[in-house]
Amino acid sequence: MLPLMGAILIPLSLAFWSKPERLLKLVIIAGIFPAAAVLQLGGFCLQPTLAPGLTFISYIVLQKLLGVRYPGEASVRTLSMGMLFNLIWAVLGSQIMPRLFRNEVLVWPQKQDAAGTLSLLAPNFGNITQDAYLIINVVLMVLTAQYLTRRNLDIAEFYKTYVFTGWLLVGICVWQFAARTVHVPFPRSFFYSNTGWSVLDAQTAGPVPRINASFTEPAACASYLAGVVFSTIWLTLKGYRVRGMRALIWASSIALCLTTSTTGFGAIAIGLILLPVLVVLTGHSRLLGRIGQLAMIGALILGVAGATVATFSPKVITAAQSVASGTAEKKQSASYQERSQVDLDSMAAFRNTYGLGTGWGSNRSSSLIPGLLATIGIIGVICLLVFDWQLAKAAGWAIRVAPLSMEGMAIEGFLAAIVGRLIAAILSSPTIGMPDFYVMLGIVIAAISRIKLEAWSRGTVTRSHALERHE
Repeated sequence: MLPLMGAILIPLSLAFWSKPERLLKLVIIAGIFPAAAVLQLGGFCLQPTLAPGLTFISYIVLQKLLGVRYPGEASVRTLSMGMLFNLIWAVLGSQIMPRLFRNEVLVWPQKQDAAGTLSLLAPNFGNITQDAYLIINVVLMVLTAQYLTRRNLDIAEFYKTYVFTGWLLVGICVWQFAARTVHVPFPRSFFYSNTGWSVLDAQTAGPVPRINASFTEPAACASYLAGVVFSTIWLTLKGYRVRGMRALIWASSIALCLTTSTTGFGAIAIGLILLPVLVVLTGHSRLLGRIGQLAMIGALILGVAGATVATFSPKVITAAQSVASGTAEKKQSASYQERSQVDLDSMAAFRNTYGLGTGWGSNRSSSLIPGLLATIGIIGVICLLVFDWQLAKAAGWAIRVAPLSMEGMAIEGFLAAIVGRLIAAILSSPTIGMPDFYVMLGIVIAAISRIKLEAWSRGTVTRSHALERHE
């Protein structure tokens, strides 16, 4: 079956087959439609991001078979090494660990059975499907990074696409809010065509509807919006200028409030605490004044809006108090206790496998860190930490070498978005497996590699330093 989303994205992907930049932009845009499907084959549904993503991979692979090479391949390989080692370990572990610890460890399967209970570890189809998704994502990341090291390519265009996508998501949030409050038409079948997901689009927080937009649940929508807020605030503080970016700070913040998600609120709170620390650590203490100015503007906007609402619609204040009360009491809710228990069970699986993990695709947790430890174990987590450290170190070097450049904007903007989504996932998400997330990583790696190549061509560093190191 071909859903409407597929009828739009599949022809576009095929039309742009020889235009890889447009395919990558489509991946970024399609990233806000995880509850939709572009193709339904029985119980299997293809994610929207995979239509342009697989098309991009096919084009680049064909180019490589024809002998095409890209200038930053060595640098990309170095920066991607930790993720590649993690991929190898995850694939091997998914086949070895379920057999090594078979019937000895209790796990939460990828799709719970009817009773929704723990199951004894055994090889399952989830090992294969999750391996396939991970392989596609990592290959997409590496090929994106390699391709975007080409010369005469404006890498900043991808961040502009991200800003456009943020506005698109805000629009969908407002649209759904209007549908839930004043009953305007909302194309539910278009946004929620993936039958493999349970969509929670009818939740309320007291009298206030919880908004999930085009995502499966409000927390997932809030996690994405947290990345948008992090990214737009950071680039604004650093002095970058992108059309619509500053207004998106407030628009995405309001949209995040519409989700009434504790995950989103918690991620923003952590980000606000970390922001002054990051400013000092990156050597930009002068930005502390801009943070104060931004906070004052935000307080003024909230104050005026609050006074207006209190005057003309007092019921909204009562609803807001109800939302705040519900958020504060989340820890006492049954759902919170259940999610906490799932994470505790995941940590038990990690201990019972002696830190090796149950295998990728064998267990599903409620939050990111227990999920990673329970599946890929300590070895996989170390590989990811090495990847993160190398990427952060290289990004710091690149930003110092080329401040306020187009590559710098891509590095800082997408890294901030990645950090926002990671913080939200650590709070309440089992994994980050969407292809658009890996495309963002690929863009960051490509931007760093482009700066290295430019520094080498100017003779400011040696070739080996530019391609392999970033002191």
